[in-house]
Amino acid sequence: MVTLHVRARRNACAARVQCCGLSGRGMKINVIDVVSRALRAVALAAIAGVVLVGCEVGQGITGSNQTELAEALSEYRVVQASRAFVNAPQALIVMERDLGIATEQRVTLPNMTSLAGENVILLRAQTSRSASQSRLVLQDVLTQFGGAPSPFSNVSDSSLTARSDAYGDITYTVMRPGGDLTCVLAFRRSQTGGRALPRGASALDLMLRNCVSGSVDDALAPIGASAFGLGSPRAG
Repeated sequence: MVTLHVRARRNACAARVQCCGLSGRGMKINVIDVVSRALRAVALAAIAGVVLVGCEVGQGITGSNQTELAEALSEYRVVQASRAFVNAPQALIVMERDLGIATEQRVTLPNMTSLAGENVILLRAQTSRSASQSRLVLQDVLTQFGGAPSPFSNVSDSSLTARSDAYGDITYTVMRPGGDLTCVLAFRRSQTGGRALPRGASALDLMLRNCVSGSVDDALAPIGASAFGLGSPRAG
């Protein structure tokens, strides 16, 4: 009697286990299926979160923020002097970097004076997405090119003067450290360069820091009319 009772209980338990899909091989298959579905759900949720964050970041980085991000991430590389956007026969080295919506160059010039600092032309081939205005604004240009170089850290609009040549206006300020030394910080925007600008470029912004033993004309010469050799010069 006792043996029959125990056997009956075992049969009943086995029946309940089989009914619930937990017996033997079926239990193993069901557990794997449940775990697999759970992992897929977690993976899909993670992917959706990454895509959403990516969209939000992409929408938030526009205009000047996009350019600033490119400046932080992009490095200069040395290119042939013949690739400089302007004619610069005295160039010691020409470097270039791609900012995505603009292309920037750095042309290093000789410094034959005893003054510290680098003589340099900074150029940016602007597109319609990167150029802020039709005319140059001092603070915008300084920000664009990383600030005012020495010895012009205190430059202001009131210290600027202008002159024109066949290719447009040059805005500049002059400092005379002593003797026959002349330093200029000069800016200009041109519609052309010494050679073809990159595809999509609509303007060329330039900033020159140049200290020389000589006149203002000598100091401004690297971004004067001789620097431009393509396109039709402005009439008059």
